[in-house]
Amino acid sequence: MATLDEKIAELNKRYAAALGGRVAELEGYLEGYESSGSFSDLEKLYKNAHAVAGSARTFGLPEVTVKAKELELAARDGADTEILHGKLSALKDCISS
Repeated sequence: MATLDEKIAELNKRYAAALGGRVAELEGYLEGYESSGSFSDLEKLYKNAHAVAGSARTFGLPEVTVKAKELELAARDGADTEILHGKLSALKDCISS
């Protein structure tokens, strides 16, 4: 039977693997907002970036937390799409490193 530390390590590994999919969702919301100007997509970007920031904190990924929080706040404030792309790119770079 797996120890608690082994179970936690496995959960962390699964979470890290799922982050790529979460980022793809964020990209989709940003693309939707950019192409249609839909505030619904902007709100989804905000809420999902918030969720990534919170879950990354739970899994002990402070850099991901910071970058996701920056994206969240920029989306909440209705930042220009160029700024949003920059924040999303910084999050992606943080995850891939």
